[in-house]
Amino acid sequence: MKDSNTLAMPDNATGNQSSLASPFTDKRGYAKRWQASTRWVDGLLAQGLPHLKIGKRRVRICVPDADAFMHEKFHTQRRAAA
Repeated sequence: MKDSNTLAMPDNATGNQSSLASPFTDKRGYAKRWQASTRWVDGLLAQGLPHLKIGKRRVRICVPDADAFMHEKFHTQRRAAA
């Protein structure tokens, strides 16, 4: 029986990684998720949206953390279905 940590790991023998999706996106992807612009995401980043800054220009947003921030701050959910 596998423990919960090994269930999240991809199966290297078969290369099956279809069940694992990255929880990170960039500003463009997060804006598309909320049907908004990247400038709107820049405003959210200034308000404290959780993100990772990699280098001078690259920003990655952890979707579950950012969605929790949106719900907590604005009491809102995404417009479209996932």
